[in-house]
Amino acid sequence: MRIGGQLYLAHRYARAATNRALQAHQLELRHLGVLTCLAEAGPLSQRALVDRLQMDKSSMVYMIDELERQGLAERRRDERDRRSYAVHITPAGRDRLAAATNTAAEVMTGLLTPLTPTEQGQLHELLARFIEHAEQT
Repeated sequence: MRIGGQLYLAHRYARAATNRALQAHQLELRHLGVLTCLAEAGPLSQRALVDRLQMDKSSMVYMIDELERQGLAERRRDERDRRSYAVHITPAGRDRLAAATNTAAEVMTGLLTPLTPTEQGQLHELLARFIEHAEQT
């Protein structure tokens, strides 16, 4: 199997295992991505979230609607541009993010057990370089 197929399967297996574990938090990995982005960057427009997470615009609207329904994020008028909205993570969103992040980390630790700590570090470094290059092309 070529590396593209391997990356695809690795992503699919990791995503499926993580999503199963995140069901306990009523989240999926895609929700975790949005909440993490908001927690790290602060309030962002939906457009900025789409760009950062490489998601489809309509999927992002649906995602934020779901997060709002659960009280984990909220849209507020942007203070700099009253015509647009910024998405904010709520305190409940921060709490759920912390718990879900721990769960996701446990899943990843389990999936990486066939690799030595040195190999895990190498994989991390190689993927970081791959992503950095891909972002620039």
